[in-house]
Amino acid sequence: VGGSAEILAELICSAGGTYGGPSNFTPSPTTDCPQIEDPLSDRPAPVFSGCDHTNLRIVSDDDDDDDVTLLYPGVYCGGIEIKDSRVEFRPGTYIIKDGPISIVANAQVWGEYVGFYLSGNASVFNFGSQSDVDFTAPKDGPLAGILFFEDRDAPLHRRHVISSKRADNLLGTIYLSRGVFVVSTNNKVAQNSAYTAVIANRIELSKSPNLYLNADYGSTDVPVPNGIGPVGGNVYLER
Repeated sequence: VGGSAEILAELICSAGGTYGGPSNFTPSPTTDCPQIEDPLSDRPAPVFSGCDHTNLRIVSDDDDDDDVTLLYPGVYCGGIEIKDSRVEFRPGTYIIKDGPISIVANAQVWGEYVGFYLSGNASVFNFGSQSDVDFTAPKDGPLAGILFFEDRDAPLHRRHVISSKRADNLLGTIYLSRGVFVVSTNNKVAQNSAYTAVIANRIELSKSPNLYLNADYGSTDVPVPNGIGPVGGNVYLER
């Protein structure tokens, strides 16, 4: 954790050490914790074939353009680039194959009940500093409860970056078992999500972000994947 970024939690527990000063962590990290297994290691990846789109670019030259482009579930080979445009992702599973999903400039994107499977060496997500992003994970289907699912055969330490000026809602699980989850912004991230869970090979926070990992699991119809979230029932005192 660098710069003036800060992690605040009930417990910060690491098996691999930490980087950052006392002001970056509240409370101070415990650094001799045991490693735990990937809770989603048995979750099957989506099955797909062929390409529905290739090297899709959505770019608007009109700063005042209020038109909305609709995208639909399918296989997007070569990735998706969205720039200076307003795009709505319709519900379903999006396979991003052999290319990034890049949301940059003044792009505004949103989608309810959408999940992204990142297949191939070049498939990462990048939300640029001027982007506005609002996503909710699917409530059913192969990616139920999962917003981003990284290919388990991907190279280690690919960087998936959120630098958005506004990413208030990222409801669901961000699953990057090989990658680095990077939050590099001076803004709040995911503060309006009922819940956000992150499973990543590494997490980096820089600049001054506030990354919210809410856990209000009961207030949404988006399911919590097995192995994540609450275990057991509510805790209460009884006299």
